[in-house]
Amino acid sequence: MRTLIITIFFLFSQIYCHAQKLEMNLDSISPILKKDKNGDSIRKYFSNAFYSREATFIKQNNLLISAFFSNKLAVNYQHAPMKIPQLKTYSNISSRVYMQAFDSYSGKYAVPIFDSTGIIVTVNGINPENAQLYDFRVLENNKKVVLPWTKVKLFVDSYWMTKIADSSKIDKVTAYLGQFKADYGKALTFQVRQTNLPDSINTSLSAYWVKWKPRVVGVFTFSQLPDFLLTFKKQWGDPRETKDNTDWSKDSTLLKLKKEFHYNENNLIFYLDDIIKSKNIIEYNLVKGKDSTGWTVNDFDFNLVWLKNLSPGKYDLKIRYSVQRMNVCSYPFTIQAAWYQTLWAKIGLSILALLAIGFILLLWRSKKQAEQLKAQGTLKQMVQTELKSIRSQFNPHFVFNALSSIQGLITKNDSENASKYLIEFSSLMRDSLKASTNEFVSISTEIKILENYLNLEKLRFGFNYQIESTAQIDTHAIEIPSLFLQPLVENAVKHGISSLQENGKLSVSFEKADNDMLVLVTDNGKGFNEQDVFNGFGLQLTKERIKLLNQTLNDQHIEFSMKRINNNTQIMITFKNWLI
Repeated sequence: MRTLIITIFFLFSQIYCHAQKLEMNLDSISPILKKDKNGDSIRKYFSNAFYSREATFIKQNNLLISAFFSNKLAVNYQHAPMKIPQLKTYSNISSRVYMQAFDSYSGKYAVPIFDSTGIIVTVNGINPENAQLYDFRVLENNKKVVLPWTKVKLFVDSYWMTKIADSSKIDKVTAYLGQFKADYGKALTFQVRQTNLPDSINTSLSAYWVKWKPRVVGVFTFSQLPDFLLTFKKQWGDPRETKDNTDWSKDSTLLKLKKEFHYNENNLIFYLDDIIKSKNIIEYNLVKGKDSTGWTVNDFDFNLVWLKNLSPGKYDLKIRYSVQRMNVCSYPFTIQAAWYQTLWAKIGLSILALLAIGFILLLWRSKKQAEQLKAQGTLKQMVQTELKSIRSQFNPHFVFNALSSIQGLITKNDSENASKYLIEFSSLMRDSLKASTNEFVSISTEIKILENYLNLEKLRFGFNYQIESTAQIDTHAIEIPSLFLQPLVENAVKHGISSLQENGKLSVSFEKADNDMLVLVTDNGKGFNEQDVFNGFGLQLTKERIKLLNQTLNDQHIEFSMKRINNNTQIMITFKNWLI
């Protein structure tokens, strides 16, 4: 059996390695470049690096060579040569001046390639009319000629607006050299020359296939969420708007590699160094002793792994990129047990429990009524404990959705609103954390949290909202369960009006009906599938919370209903006998 496993592994390795061997497709154009007329598909799937011997691209004979490669995984563009020193080995050292796009690598150095997509090379300034004046070749590791001097055969629409072939008009087409793939650890250099100057290279560009694995640069607990948000802002901020060109991943103030955590630090964010643009890129496996989650696709499409509600013990977090599954990062860490979670504490508590049971049995006959009262008090305490547990689940749920909103703004390159979102989100988290420590808060406090949340969501979706209360209700004196309405409003935004953008309308009203208080959450969304909505996380928690609250309230009751009225979705919460 062992021999069979080794043989299968060897064959798999051979097949995988064969897929990474040198490949050159010179006879057909990539469908993405061929069909894309405005560059949208190119920018969706590819990053682009370019190189020219001068800073200007309008000078004749000053060819512009470009490389298109997968944009799903990248290292820090500004500091790539320091992170991957091999890139400097294949630099265009003859260049006096060069330019670099803010969201890609410098063509002065080799372009790092991380997956099997390879690299597509084009040259501005060469077109069907002058193609006979140029040829190109490909070198492996700057030594071996893998493609001798070859004439250009294919042409595509020009991605960059240049005036090279003819300084009086814009180049409409560009030479398509081909699509190339190499083994990891190898480099390909693409050289272009004029045929009448065979000993002079007009322009060149290199690509280096990098063996790469994730690197954890910082670990954040839930209490360090502000530091996490500052790090997030520092990494994803537009480098064109700041003169600070330092590497954010070397910030020793915000980034710390901690491996020992207290029992209450069981929600951990592992922050990675690289640029991730697809959640399918990161895969992780959390190992605890003999237990393992198995390789799981990440929940987020940027560079972090968020582990929630971890029990005490020793863990080993294994992370890999799906494009290079053979290279695995391992990060061991430990969550210490609380005193009551230790073995001796459990034994002691068990003994005390047995003694208590024996004592109760001895006094049962004589103190039956007292024991019944004690049991009722114990039941109430258990219900209150469950209420606190359910209320504590709202924070991770809200943070998850808020981070998704931040991600949406960053994906749209809306840096201004993303910055506003991060600042207001930090303020909102502070208020919600304060509220979550109390079982009940005033209506005015709840309204403030709702307004902060809706203002944040309005940055992204542009809807209109209003929150109003009748004069008979004193919002500063009357209290309701803390963070009670936020999941309902969030549900109305996400599933109701988010798709309507500026046409979306949402209202929250507090009304008096005899001794009852009615809270109405109304939106003009498209409606709901009853089975899907009522199984939603936020609504399910709210219903469970109402059920437990009704067990502890004296002479009061909370009722929940949801229906469609005049093409609007309306949630009504009735607080029975709340205004007595």
